[in-house]
Amino acid sequence: MVGPCFDSACIAWAWVPFYLFVVFVLGLDGSWSIGGRDGNGTEPGLGLAMLLALGVSYVHRHYTFLLVYGDRETFRQRLRAYTVVPALLFVALALILRVQGELRLELFGLKLRPWMLVLIVTGTWNMWHTIMQRHGIARIYAAKARGGLETRAHGRRDLRLLWSAVALTAVLTTMFRPSTFAGIGNARKLLETVDPLIHGWLGWAVLALVASVTLNLGLSWLGHERAATLELRERIPRINFLSSTAALLAVFVAHGPIVGYLCFGVAHAVEYVFFFHVFGRRKFAARADAQRGVAARMLARPLVWGPIIALALSGLFFALVDHRSSEPYLVYYTATSLLHFLYDGWIWKVRKPDVAKHL
Repeated sequence: MVGPCFDSACIAWAWVPFYLFVVFVLGLDGSWSIGGRDGNGTEPGLGLAMLLALGVSYVHRHYTFLLVYGDRETFRQRLRAYTVVPALLFVALALILRVQGELRLELFGLKLRPWMLVLIVTGTWNMWHTIMQRHGIARIYAAKARGGLETRAHGRRDLRLLWSAVALTAVLTTMFRPSTFAGIGNARKLLETVDPLIHGWLGWAVLALVASVTLNLGLSWLGHERAATLELRERIPRINFLSSTAALLAVFVAHGPIVGYLCFGVAHAVEYVFFFHVFGRRKFAARADAQRGVAARMLARPLVWGPIIALALSGLFFALVDHRSSEPYLVYYTATSLLHFLYDGWIWKVRKPDVAKHL
């Protein structure tokens, strides 16, 4: 998108410093047992790793709102939705959190509060959103390379292979890395319930099925990749990015789902911020001043405003750390998460000409 060094350091492999810090500095390599290294079922350093990951995620999420509410053109595209939806969502989440009381809902044998269901929906949507962002960036590289990789048919092959690899990672992680769920009570209870299925004949049958499907899709995908009329140097940017996705999935298996989830989340957030500035500079740098909103003036100068925006949002996140357990903060954090997922789905349609032309 920009050049080999920028794309590798800021897009494809931007998560590596966080991974090295978590695994080698904090020692969270996924080797802990049910009791945790401190004997109390917790891991020293895990709280810091989670705080850093949440902080990076917090920063990237608000970039979406800068574009939606700071650019007149973007806001006018869905004016009613961008005003009504957030108002309804904030009110609905506040009511759920306030009135749930002793109400419990049963799901897979577990009794959960309604707010926990909200968090499950948020977490599930987050995984979908994160993985689809990876797919979207891979398709940008394919569109730039061309040679047959840019076709809708090959885009579907990309998507099928990615989700089959995710499914294989989930099965492998559940079967072989369950101990790293030790510090999460509900996850531990759920695993105890399904353990006979996971490690019985059914678990091995599912693993064999998912692995065979992934292998079959991978071979088909590889055949079409090789058939593309491209020089090796034209393939390298896309291969580089796809390799980083494969490495992120491998982290789940090597170090367990908690470390994997944190690294994937940080990768998603950091690549989004840099991608956002690349897009913003190309979209707004040539606009006349009279047409510019707040977002346009900021995003047109990423070297100046990028650090200022990131530092300001980071400062706000850490200033609010002591309020993380309060009801207003929980509503605010959850609502902005859901709005970020929704708005990104509306904004970043790479097949739309007004988006693609800037990439």
